Amino acid sequence: MLVQFARFFLLLVVVGIPSNTASTAAQIAPAVGTSLIQPCQFGAQLRGEEALIVVPENRTAANSRNITVHYFRFPARKPSGQPPVFFLPGGPGEAVTAKQITAGLQQKRYNKYAEMLAFSQNRDVVIVNQRGNSHVPGIHQLPELCFAQPGQRLEALSFDKAGARLKAGLQNSILTCQKQQFDLRGYDILHLVEDVDAIRRSCGYKQIALRGSSFGSQWALAYLKQHPEQVERMMLSGVEPLNHTYDSANGIWNVFQRVENELRASGTIKLPEAGLLGALKTVLTRLENQPVRVRGKHPRRGGTTEVVIGVDDVRYYLTKPILNSRLHSRNMLELWPKMVLELYDQDYQYLAAKIIDDRPEVKRYNLQLTLIDHSLGITDKRQFELDHEAARRWLGDVNWFYTATRKVTPTPVVDDAFRQFEISQTPVLLIHGTLDLSTPVENAEELLKYFPRGHLLTVEGGTHAANQHAASFDPRFLKYLTDFFNEQNPTDACQRIPAKITLPPLQFQATGAPSLFSQLID
Repeated sequence: MLVQFARFFLLLVVVGIPSNTASTAAQIAPAVGTSLIQPCQFGAQLRGEEALIVVPENRTAANSRNITVHYFRFPARKPSGQPPVFFLPGGPGEAVTAKQITAGLQQKRYNKYAEMLAFSQNRDVVIVNQRGNSHVPGIHQLPELCFAQPGQRLEALSFDKAGARLKAGLQNSILTCQKQQFDLRGYDILHLVEDVDAIRRSCGYKQIALRGSSFGSQWALAYLKQHPEQVERMMLSGVEPLNHTYDSANGIWNVFQRVENELRASGTIKLPEAGLLGALKTVLTRLENQPVRVRGKHPRRGGTTEVVIGVDDVRYYLTKPILNSRLHSRNMLELWPKMVLELYDQDYQYLAAKIIDDRPEVKRYNLQLTLIDHSLGITDKRQFELDHEAARRWLGDVNWFYTATRKVTPTPVVDDAFRQFEISQTPVLLIHGTLDLSTPVENAEELLKYFPRGHLLTVEGGTHAANQHAASFDPRFLKYLTDFFNEQNPTDACQRIPAKITLPPLQFQATGAPSLFSQLID
């Protein structure tokens, strides 16, 4: 995808010139480290520049072709002399675009763009997008997705079989990339780290502060690992330590247990004697022993068809949005007990409708995520721990995606020493929700032990979107974050930041009519 901006066009053409073209063309090709910059402005709020920096696709290969990495830079409105804040998007595969910044700044409620605006009062703000991302300007963008063939409707979902189809789809995507002359060895965590450092040097910054959420926190921790002297402070949310790319079944189960605890405290739903998680165990055991064949209705097109539901079907949908709730929303968790108890009562109509809508259908997976996550990998010790977690008995291999594809992914994998926790004197503010199904709060609690100058703000009842939940409940939330970056001594700011923000209790939907299925098709 070529950029929409005229001043970028020449760079895209020139950088893309193959190395075997005429010497005159080679002489005008921008050198590694060159940035093409154009001014950008978002209302009267953010003014700065949008840029592409030329970097090698594979820094370990002497004859590597060059690619570009996209970034924004917004100078401080009232410069304080403090290091800039570098925003690192999550995913992997997420990006920050000009369109998103425009829309984000128009919203009245808290969001990451409100953070950018607040932080840019006294510090430069730099947003670094991941190399190869197809949503932002640049050259040699990776295909966004790889595709897996669908399973059969009359065959229960099997993580093993789905993984085999995904593996085949990834292999096809890798072949496509090779035909397009991508060197996929350059799309790993270490190259992302060095892209950040290339931008730091190009902009003339001695040190930087880092802001990352989810994978962005992992990216920040990787940068700290490689360039500790260049990091002035960090703010991380939805925290993923370097050895925690793979999910924890116990971490997910602990969230389910907290939901049950809230449900019991609310007194809104009468639970079976075994409790909510006992009911879930009963459902999973039944389907392990015997999948069920159900005639279900398509939720959008109407009509009925038969579908087979097995234990992995239930496992798959346990962490997916319910009805019109959003991923990482509290509403999703408020509907969760109703879904479990309907299955316990052997009402499969809602789940059947979801399966009919999803299967058979070609499945899409983010290629950038696959490449980068596999470059982080996992230590044998943590793999052993995850394989022997008690909750794996009920949730199965929650990492079947990684298990299926890791051996065919061509990105180099970091060593165990890179993934190990280390004591760091870097000031860090951690923000984490207790109902986070993507990155359990235990991640942040474990990481905090290695940061003597760290502070953890726990959002009780917050999900992976804990920042948004906290800001909607505590109007001082953005000020806490701004103070952390503005204070010369971040430890002083942390003393004014609470250890906990407690959200209102979840408002669970009662069991009985209307069923989830009837709400789905209404």
